[in-house]
Amino acid sequence: MQETKRLFGLPGQAPVGRAVRRLREGMRLPAALLLAAAIGLNVPAGGLLPVANAAVSVPKLDNIRVALFIDTGKYVSPSAAVTLSADAGLLLGLRGAAGVKPVHQAAAKAPVRVYADGYYAQLPETGDVTAARSQAKKLTAGGVSAGIVQRVKRGQSAYRAYVGPFATKEAAASAAAGQPGATVSGPLRWSAGSFAGEAEANAQAVALSQAGFDADVALTDAGYAVFVGEAADNAALQALKAQIAAALPSVALAPVDAAQSYVLKRSELDMGGEHAGSPLAAFAFGGSAKLWAAAADAQGGVTVRERFDRAYRGGIELSRFNGKLAVVNELPLEQYLVSVLGSEMSKEWPLEALKAQAVAARTFALKQGVKYQIAHVTDTTTDQAYKGLAAEFAAAQQAVQATQGEVIVDKNGLINPLYYSNAGGMTAAPTEVWGNEAAYLNSQKSPDEGAQAGKKAWYRIVLPNGNTGYIHSDYARATGQKNPAGLPYYESTATGVSVRPAPYVDNATNPSAFKVDIGDRFVVIDQEIESNAYSWVRGPYKAPKVKEKLGAAYTGGALDRLEVSKRGPSGRAIEVTANGQPLKAAYPDSLRTLLGGLPSTRFDIEETGRYTIVGAGGATRSQTPASQAVVVAGSGGTGKQTDGQLFIMNGQGKVRMTTRDPQFIFKGTGYGHGLGMSQWGAKGYAELGYDYQKILLTYYTGVSIQKAAP
Repeated sequence: MQETKRLFGLPGQAPVGRAVRRLREGMRLPAALLLAAAIGLNVPAGGLLPVANAAVSVPKLDNIRVALFIDTGKYVSPSAAVTLSADAGLLLGLRGAAGVKPVHQAAAKAPVRVYADGYYAQLPETGDVTAARSQAKKLTAGGVSAGIVQRVKRGQSAYRAYVGPFATKEAAASAAAGQPGATVSGPLRWSAGSFAGEAEANAQAVALSQAGFDADVALTDAGYAVFVGEAADNAALQALKAQIAAALPSVALAPVDAAQSYVLKRSELDMGGEHAGSPLAAFAFGGSAKLWAAAADAQGGVTVRERFDRAYRGGIELSRFNGKLAVVNELPLEQYLVSVLGSEMSKEWPLEALKAQAVAARTFALKQGVKYQIAHVTDTTTDQAYKGLAAEFAAAQQAVQATQGEVIVDKNGLINPLYYSNAGGMTAAPTEVWGNEAAYLNSQKSPDEGAQAGKKAWYRIVLPNGNTGYIHSDYARATGQKNPAGLPYYESTATGVSVRPAPYVDNATNPSAFKVDIGDRFVVIDQEIESNAYSWVRGPYKAPKVKEKLGAAYTGGALDRLEVSKRGPSGRAIEVTANGQPLKAAYPDSLRTLLGGLPSTRFDIEETGRYTIVGAGGATRSQTPASQAVVVAGSGGTGKQTDGQLFIMNGQGKVRMTTRDPQFIFKGTGYGHGLGMSQWGAKGYAELGYDYQKILLTYYTGVSIQKAAP
């Protein structure tokens, strides 16, 4: 379940049917229900009709277009090439107004590489396939897209590793500059004739290859042709013409119109997957050409290797957009929603929660319009999570079918409903997130605690050498002994157990601080439930690191204090001060990003470098890193604090760690911005007996549910 800045909708429909049945049975209904039945409006559970939202316009969308890779300038998800396959075989065609013209049919699971033709950084050609593969592996190790073109020239195999394609010659030249012997090639070519069929075109291409030239069969709007060369500029193009004329004077050459649509078919070596090292069919397209890839089996999906090897229903359109490859999955809207549900929620969750998500997801998709110019949405949580065919499950299909066409509206039409993973017990008010109002969003309680059900405790421990952190309770057991302060001794039950700064496993953001072995003893000073979507701990973070993350949001000196200075109605932080200076946040929810990517803004800050001492008569004194604590021993002797950290016990026996250098620990609840529907809250309400309409009408107010026109 991942947070999204998206807009959502509400469900409903069945109550109209119930109202009609009651009328037939002679039951008396409130006037509002009679009106609703007459005009076809949906009525929420309980028979209460929200503000009248009749006759609003709901757009119709049969097929949705989901951008997998695209660069709009504002949204960038790039890929220079994609590798496609399908379990039952792949059909690749040239898509136009008249339909799809077949280009290639791949065998079952056979990969096909596709990219938008452009400029390339080419390494020197070699007859040694092992050397070419080694070159390409070095290129891909640098994080760039590389390939190996395989040709037969003068009767011998020839291989050329390349990087690209790039949209500009300058970009290709920059890539070539870092590779010894690399040159720049491009999309400027000569046409060596037009042909009625592929066989005739292939024969011409073979003749040119035998003479040592790079020749490819091309499919154009007019039929088949043979394109020769890969020139990056006009000078190289003219030099190529002279070479061909000298070697093959009978071949008539014509310039290729830069605006012409075409698809070049060539052979390359597979760079990855189970077919690594094997030949594969590759296609470079140019001009305004659009390729369409679909599974030979109508019920199957097209797998996109570069998109986590996910398979997608419908088809994949490949085109050039803003000079770069755009990869768009087009499929029926209702089928898309099934995958969204599977990507956003668990198959174990109640059906009513899934139905609420289905209506919300449908409303969001329809609200977007063509947001990305050639696509309605992306497959990421920028919009809605969409993981393709593998995310589908039966209950998701049932939820979508049960709510087919249903959306949520207010008097202005489709709303922009927001949802997220977990509210932390209380949803946000709009002013706590974006700083503005939204009539249908209010702060209210949310039953989100289910996210921590079954989570085990982590113990906060201190070793004799002063090392401290959290250990999972499965790997620690009580010895039955206590230290002089009355704190229990535990010991490790295994060897090589990781002790982490915070109570959760994430080797990237919360790596092991140190390890303990079986029998190692330590003192337990506290415990927390394993961090989850409902409650969590992040840190400790050292002051210089926090200051670095804050960047221009904080312009003061060394960071000593970090405090929540203002909270909104739900308890979320809407202002945080650093050394008394309010952080410069674009809007309240951006505090999460400023503070290192916190799950929500419903948090408290624990400072280890500052604490308050309460003395006799209630007198208080603040202790800071600038001051040095006086430690009183049990014998009555005193001394200055010399260690970097100190553990203090209060009157209730609660132990707290302090450090001479300030550190900050964030403890909070919730996961996401908190506006609108909490997914864990929807689950909680469903378990309390709410139907999907009541769930949605609880999270959104002043709205109603309407069925989109068929």
